[in-house]
Amino acid sequence: MNRILLGRRLWLAIVPALLGLFGLNVLTAAAAEGKVDKACAAKCRACAETCEKCSETCDASGGGCCADCNACHHLCLACAASVEQGGPLAADVCALCEKMCRQCAASCEKCDKECCKKCAASCKECAEACRAARG
Repeated sequence: MNRILLGRRLWLAIVPALLGLFGLNVLTAAAAEGKVDKACAAKCRACAETCEKCSETCDASGGGCCADCNACHHLCLACAASVEQGGPLAADVCALCEKMCRQCAASCEKCDKECCKKCAASCKECAEACRAARG
């Protein structure tokens, strides 16, 4: 039994280092086990709602950020569900959600509409919550 635990601990120490060598996302031991703080799920759901509203508003007015907002909306919902259910890939989905939120925020910051300002702020909060949730 101790050999199995030692092996698992060693594995959790080596994998993030190897991922880092190849330029891949370095996960903490908790994230490597799929453990994610569920506090980010509420931020993800709020961000999804804001992105959906922004996407609809900008799409109707011809704004250029609606594709990012639409993608962010769907990914935030997927992240919230995965984190809430404790899915085995929750940390990976959470990392992807953080990346999408940062991209959406950057896209919305280029727009001067009020919905885009709200969306950018919500995306930044969600990205930070996802980063913090992975430890």
